Amino acid sequence: MIRNMIMCLAAALVLTACNGTTDKSDNAVADADGMATQQSEMPVAGPDDEGQGSWTKQTTIMTSKPMVIDFFATWCGPCKELAPILAEVEKNHKGDVIFKRIDVDQEADLAQEFNIQAVPTLMFVTPKGEYQTLLGLQEANVIEAKIAELLTRSAN
Repeated sequence: MIRNMIMCLAAALVLTACNGTTDKSDNAVADADGMATQQSEMPVAGPDDEGQGSWTKQTTIMTSKPMVIDFFATWCGPCKELAPILAEVEKNHKGDVIFKRIDVDQEADLAQEFNIQAVPTLMFVTPKGEYQTLLGLQEANVIEAKIAELLTRSAN
């Protein structure tokens, strides 16, 4: 049963992955450059979220530093192109921002908990649990701008 659910999730990810679409939900907000981002508060984890492994939404909410989470898949071409870009950006923000990579195939339950529907997805999370998401392959300058915004929001 769980294996079938994972296979269905993987199939859905394959169908939606790497297509370059952006989230058009009610919470989507267009930036000045027209890029859609998700702005909302991350749901507070309940008692049943504890003990599900070393990485949960609870971990994200409890962090004292801003965080960038990269949801990726090993089979995704744009994810592979994004990895070295993120590695370089991470060097620029070492100590100021926590970077976490989550393989949606290995952590399917966690990807589902975060409602990840396409890869790559970058999530920029403040210590307060507010977050924005960017879908698809991004250039370093776009990621740097989002991190600058993240650091500003986190300082307030």
